Amino acid sequence: MELNQEQSLEFIECVRRSLTPQANQSWLNSLQLLKITPSKVILGGIHHKVYSYEIKTNHEDLLKKVLDELFPEKAPFSEKIFEYKIGVSSKRKKAVQPEFNLEQEHRAEKIDDLESTSINSINQPETTVGSQCTYLLDSYIPGKRNLLASRACRAIVDMPGIAFNPFVIYGESGAGKTHLLEGINNELQQSKPKKHTVQVSAEDFLNDFINHLRLNKMKEFRDRYRKVDAFLLDDLQALLPSLKCQAELLHTINALRKQKAQIVIACERAPTQMSGLNSGLRGRLESGLTVDIGIPDDQTRIAILESKAKERGIPLSNELAIFIVQHIKGGIGRMVGVLMRLGVHASLLNEELTIDLAKYALRDWLDDSAQNSNSIQSSHGKFVDETAEKILRQIYVMFQITEEGLLSYRRDRKHTKARQAAVYLLKQLTSLSLSEIGKIVGRNHSTIHATLKKVGERMSVDGFFLKQMQTFLIEFEEIPVAGKDVEQKRHFRF
Repeated sequence: MELNQEQSLEFIECVRRSLTPQANQSWLNSLQLLKITPSKVILGGIHHKVYSYEIKTNHEDLLKKVLDELFPEKAPFSEKIFEYKIGVSSKRKKAVQPEFNLEQEHRAEKIDDLESTSINSINQPETTVGSQCTYLLDSYIPGKRNLLASRACRAIVDMPGIAFNPFVIYGESGAGKTHLLEGINNELQQSKPKKHTVQVSAEDFLNDFINHLRLNKMKEFRDRYRKVDAFLLDDLQALLPSLKCQAELLHTINALRKQKAQIVIACERAPTQMSGLNSGLRGRLESGLTVDIGIPDDQTRIAILESKAKERGIPLSNELAIFIVQHIKGGIGRMVGVLMRLGVHASLLNEELTIDLAKYALRDWLDDSAQNSNSIQSSHGKFVDETAEKILRQIYVMFQITEEGLLSYRRDRKHTKARQAAVYLLKQLTSLSLSEIGKIVGRNHSTIHATLKKVGERMSVDGFFLKQMQTFLIEFEEIPVAGKDVEQKRHFRF
């Protein structure tokens, strides 16, 4: 018996009502009741095999009970075999979680139009980047630091070969360079299917160059990379050891520019900062647009983490996402690893994802401050202790500024003094590290260190500011007011 959508939704709703509030219900969001036969029940819409294992282990008896009630004419369901289809319909736009895909036997069933979204009209090397994932620019979450790079990529898709050529994206590992590169490639293929594009890592480009050079087939190599409408190269720094390959890349870029083909290159450092880079190649790359993608700020990392958790069907709360971002350093790759570990706990162990569980499951990745149980969440989404929260509230009153003003980059006298006072007092009255203080006021570790030095300079020349700080410290610690030099010597800890 084939099931229609209304029957499938009724089944899911009955299961949802029957589950306990503590149970992980994320697998229900895409579950589909597809078919009931005399001997089996077929269920689909399961993101990955870990979820199918969870359902079979923890919830199959419940499914049988619900089906007995909804379809008594097909009962008893306890005698039927339950079959779980991995993957969801492309119409529902749900992503398959590749990390949990433990086997490949159902690969053809995973996404209805997998092949149609990976069109490539030229014979690319087998190791071409992007063959396993389908990143799009719309799925890239921009923040303040990478907004320019994101919008420039969109302009390139709209006007390839015209907008910015060549276009160079640089930034640290894990900043999202490859995502943008693949997003451009995939969207060009979708919006302009007649265009020929090639996306390749620099390592594969180098290996391909060496192989064709040894076989004396350089014409074939040049045709592969020069007779295209868009050429995208990832990890340019991998070519630094080979001057010959750099020279070949320069000639390739020159040939592509003549035919107005789009060139996009990603690397870890700006071309001007790459020692060992061919001067001609450096000059050619600098003639286009070069953008620093930067490392995503905390708010952007939280948004990315929540987005990836939603894609993978992992029930991650905003509070837990903030906790992870605050206490685990590293790029987006590490964030995906965090989700992998939490997803296993949610699925295999059927545990509710809480901060306490995260402290246990991620204990080898968390910084020391994550074990502090006396933290609270401030209004701007950072975890700080009660003393820090009290200090911030007093700063807002003392300097007549808002929380937004403290976090902003305004450099007028009032906001500058308020920011310096906040950094100084947080350092004196709490056990927070410079990095943690930086997170609270929206700055990095080095900026906080420099700010503390500026506070010392200000207190030596600004008697009113010094008096404000002394009064504040007295209110918190009841420290008697001493001479100016004594107070500075007593309270500064760099």
